[in-house]
Amino acid sequence: MHVILLTHEREATRPTNTGNIALKFAGEHCERIIWSRVNPAPALLDKLALPGTALLFPNDATNGQEAIGGQAKEVKALPETLIILDATWQEARKMLRQSPYLKTARTYSLTETATSEFTLRRNQIEGGLCTLECIIELFKKANMDVPAQCLQAEFQQFCE
Repeated sequence: MHVILLTHEREATRPTNTGNIALKFAGEHCERIIWSRVNPAPALLDKLALPGTALLFPNDATNGQEAIGGQAKEVKALPETLIILDATWQEARKMLRQSPYLKTARTYSLTETATSEFTLRRNQIEGGLCTLECIIELFKKANMDVPAQCLQAEFQQFCE
């Protein structure tokens, strides 16, 4: 499994960014691409064109489906590569609305996840997970137990 963090430019330097933990402790499985509305990275566009790539998307995403234009095709099987919008929920919605190249991306949803333990930011949506919690859940689904456990331990320490 490979995870691409499509990161809002302001997010990468925030002290509460959990994507940084994934890059530090599971860097062989994760990479960061800084989001651009008008100049998407060619590597990102190449990945989006592959059938084994999907955008991680909330299961109950009425607002998200409106933002993405309702054109996305949901995949049920765990993709080889997942793109995660690494931003605040408000920024992630903006990223979806302003990124034509994401409007037709295949989507994948996590279902039946635990309640988020991330409390370091305000305005979290109910049922939403932070970036690192999503990656931990994805690794568990991919039977990548050792990296998932490592990230879980680092996340718990980060939250303390």
